[in-house]
Amino acid sequence: MTETDPQKDASGASNAPTGAPTGTNRAAREAAAAFIQSAETAGAPSPSPTAEEAYGTVGEAQAQNVKKGHKGAIVIGLLICALVCAGVAAFLFTHGNLTRPVDPNQESVQRVPLSDARVLAAFDEVTMDPPDISKYAYVPQDALIGPKFSDIVVNEPVDLGVATNQVVECTATATATFKNKAIEITVPVTLPFEYSEAGETWVPGDLTQGTPTATPLASANASEILADLDTHLMNYDATYGEAIAEATIVKTTAELTIDGGPINVSLSKTLESEEDGKKFNELRTCDIVLAVSWSPEAGWVVSVADAGVIDYQRNEIVDPAAEAAAQAAVEAANSKPINLGAVKFGDTVTLSGTLQKVEKEAELSKGNNFTNKNASANADGNVQLVLKLARPADMKLNGTTYHLTTIAVAVSGLDDNGKSLIGKKATEVKGPLEENFATSWSPAGIKALEIHVE
Repeated sequence: MTETDPQKDASGASNAPTGAPTGTNRAAREAAAAFIQSAETAGAPSPSPTAEEAYGTVGEAQAQNVKKGHKGAIVIGLLICALVCAGVAAFLFTHGNLTRPVDPNQESVQRVPLSDARVLAAFDEVTMDPPDISKYAYVPQDALIGPKFSDIVVNEPVDLGVATNQVVECTATATATFKNKAIEITVPVTLPFEYSEAGETWVPGDLTQGTPTATPLASANASEILADLDTHLMNYDATYGEAIAEATIVKTTAELTIDGGPINVSLSKTLESEEDGKKFNELRTCDIVLAVSWSPEAGWVVSVADAGVIDYQRNEIVDPAAEAAAQAAVEAANSKPINLGAVKFGDTVTLSGTLQKVEKEAELSKGNNFTNKNASANADGNVQLVLKLARPADMKLNGTTYHLTTIAVAVSGLDDNGKSLIGKKATEVKGPLEENFATSWSPAGIKALEIHVE
């Protein structure tokens, strides 16, 4: 503490503090000033005596009185110093310039460090539910294995609370990993530890989880994606999706990896419709390309990368009963013989049917109910083809009636002797009937001048 000069305090010199003191300070200072003033008045020396007075009978006594007055002044000065010191002490105390006692609650506490072993043991004991795997699309729902904690980091302790209720907390962060054969999910986690002074140990709190992030370990299943094809097409374009909904998958080509990839699909759909009393079959076909990509939050995401133009083919549906009746009529018409009437060799005829090679002579004879043992099956090489008639032909040749299902045809004028016509359906075979082209199974042959095939 700074020493104070009592003489300067008594005369009101510059050691006095700035501003008017109040309360206890003012009372102390006023008491000290009054005491000093009274002491000066009481101890003031009387006027100096003359020489004669000094050497009178009372001169020695006068000298002794002066010495006692000096001792009194010293005592008074000491008292003044004591009072001034008391006033200064009171001032400094009320203005807080003295050092205060140390608060024992603010003293630092020696804590046991949070060891790696304690943190690892706490993570081993923690209970953590696996993430919801159902939110990841087209991922097998096999049970997840985990958690496995890695990347563990212990942070510095932090003082929380107030001085009278101090709380010290330390946090450890880590990565929790779950997986099955198709997916791996990582979750950032935080485990707080609070220091217990009573037990001199760190007590773990509740685990806090962050946002999961998923990574694929296997490619998506194309069959599962195609099972939702209608949904993908409707999301792409409702009109397009409705037009080809519930179509049959004709062909699929998938090139999927853990990075995704395309799926090429060919579709076919048949619809029945009715218009103006008629029924129609409508065939719709198209090709589409699906794009498969991975989302860490949602799993496999499927979009339509390309949707080909839908091709429409329309055919009328014939009533089965009507179709059967029409077929019967055709067969009846085909079975009704053509009546060529009375003809003779040299007359020109026009017939239709299927051109075949000359073979199976016995069957040909049976079909025409005719056999000529004096002729060969191909008229000694002059006949190259058989015309199996579309409809039987009745004729009366030179007075004899014949019912023919086949007739011999000579085409010797052609470069290949008619080999290129075998199996062709002829709409018209035209030429004269010639006796020279008669065979063992046909009473006459046509010298073909014109042949029209389909």
